[in-house]
Amino acid sequence: GKVAFADENFAREIMQLFTTGLHLLNLDGTKRLDDDGQPIPVYSNDDIMSFARVWTGFDYQQARGNIEETSNSGNRHDPMRIQSEWRDKFPKTDLTGGYIGDGYPLCVDLPDKMFLRKGAKYR
Repeated sequence: GKVAFADENFAREIMQLFTTGLHLLNLDGTKRLDDDGQPIPVYSNDDIMSFARVWTGFDYQQARGNIEETSNSGNRHDPMRIQSEWRDKFPKTDLTGGYIGDGYPLCVDLPDKMFLRKGAKYR
């Protein structure tokens, strides 16, 4: 089989540009500094590798016949789907020393059909 690695670039860009930024910040937005006066990085390369594994397993949906598509770039109209055999199934560490998803209930621990509001009807 083909061996592939998680895209660390994507995880790094998500963290740098859209979530944490590069350095820890004080409440007033200034950079937090270590004992040597240097900015404290938010994450390490190990964190990047862990977060990259979160984004594994995604694939385009099959092309639909009801949409005119002039390029061969795949179905870009529908959300991507997860190919379970491509997914990294192991726990991923978070930035606080725990694991992503810690503290959230497992689906098997929730009451049956708990997502339905009492009296809700399908139309």
